[in-house]
Amino acid sequence: MGQSVGYAFGLAALVVVAFFLRFLYKFGSRDKRLVPILGNAHQIPGQNVEKKFKEWADIYGSIYSLKIGAGTLILLNDKRTVHDLLDKRSAIYSERPKDQQTMTALEENFAFWDANAAWRASRKLAAHIVSPKNLDETIMAIQEAETSQTMHDILETPAEFFNHIRRVTASVASIVIFGFRAPTVDSFWAIGVYDAIDQINLATTPGTYLPIEQFPILNYIPSFFVPSKKRAKTCFDTVTSIWVEARSRVMARRQKGDHRVSLADRLISGEMKSDTKMTPRQESNFTGTLHQGAADTTSTMVLTSILFLAKHPWIQKKAQAELDRVCGDRRMPTWDDFKGLPYINCIVKESMRMRPVLPSGIPVRVSRDDWFDGYLIPKDSTVFCPAYNIHFNSNLYPDPNIYNPDRYLDRPLLAMSYAGSPDYENRDHYSYGAGRRICVGIHLAERTQWRLIARLLWAYSIQPEIDEKGNELEVDTDAYEDGLLCCPKPFKVRFVPRSEKHVQVIKADFEAVEDYL
Repeated sequence: MGQSVGYAFGLAALVVVAFFLRFLYKFGSRDKRLVPILGNAHQIPGQNVEKKFKEWADIYGSIYSLKIGAGTLILLNDKRTVHDLLDKRSAIYSERPKDQQTMTALEENFAFWDANAAWRASRKLAAHIVSPKNLDETIMAIQEAETSQTMHDILETPAEFFNHIRRVTASVASIVIFGFRAPTVDSFWAIGVYDAIDQINLATTPGTYLPIEQFPILNYIPSFFVPSKKRAKTCFDTVTSIWVEARSRVMARRQKGDHRVSLADRLISGEMKSDTKMTPRQESNFTGTLHQGAADTTSTMVLTSILFLAKHPWIQKKAQAELDRVCGDRRMPTWDDFKGLPYINCIVKESMRMRPVLPSGIPVRVSRDDWFDGYLIPKDSTVFCPAYNIHFNSNLYPDPNIYNPDRYLDRPLLAMSYAGSPDYENRDHYSYGAGRRICVGIHLAERTQWRLIARLLWAYSIQPEIDEKGNELEVDTDAYEDGLLCCPKPFKVRFVPRSEKHVQVIKADFEAVEDYL
């Protein structure tokens, strides 16, 4: 009898242990059946978290906090709050949250470092290479040529416009950073960067790994029960191998006497030096970080503009009237036309407002206790500047759910002019972040977007796809992938040349730059 009871208890214990271990194993895989149990964790949805953040902002106002286990999240929801904390007090709002998964997966990605000497040195180098002066004096001609190829690619194979946009943003960035272009979407300089980004998304998307910082007890789970830890290590190794290969290709080119003006060339030659020492591997990951930041986010922003323009033909017509007045049908617009084509800039801004690539932003960590409007912001709190919350605040942006580039007619300058101004009420949008952590590639992203949107609208009418009966299909501007990045799901539109004269200019322009490329 005693043996039977003991056997039964032992079997029951074994079942309980097996069930518990399975639970731990599945935890990092975002099993929808899991129910968080502490603080506000149970209130945060597994999808469209930015919409829940916005719902709470409507209730609780300009600033509110969430308690997730041992961690505190602070969300800033209006222009004054962002300016007073992230801009004016940037010295204490520039660290990164302590997150073991991210620290493992992105160990040498300077965008996720604390604001230490190595981060400042990397940021300084990056800011120099993508400065307006360098872009407009050194890189401008190749950027114009790259967009000429894109117009021709879309003319030849319009159904593949997703790939054409992804190619050109990767290519422009790889020229600036490595001195190589991506002539096709399946070349190394395009495949490499998007493979790296896929690995990073797989390893670091919130909800796919254990929240150890919020629930420290989880740190005692053996690594072999936590697949997310393996994903983090795989991410670092895979991404690093891509950028080590990129550096080796630059080295091989230089050994043949082919020296170019890219960032990688200047680092290898010693013409540019970091204020802190970098190993070759760290240097590889530094340049790769810049390529990752420039390629995917910019292509996503351009695709968002295409999606919204297809649904709003009257916006296209307004922009095209401006383009026809400045360029006629004799030539495509260039960056020199920027001041004469203010409505293109309005379109770029409004698309970024409607669908910010990082709707919740990349958070910072406050380095000491701080007070704001009578509220304590505890040391080591994770602080978000959620662009989505601000962009859809009807007090800041009237009729925020309506796509309306006209709202920016009184703000004709580029985004940095407003982000860097103390007149925070006049800031255009928050897609590039705020404070010391504002996107270092802002100037490159703006120029690439403007060039592509200006030339696409000059050359084509962007129209919805039609069915077999010739009826236009509905354009769904809410069809976006859910995750860290807000990317449109694959969609279909038609690029209809505006006239035969426009077609001839596209072909002639590409022929003129083909040898140069």
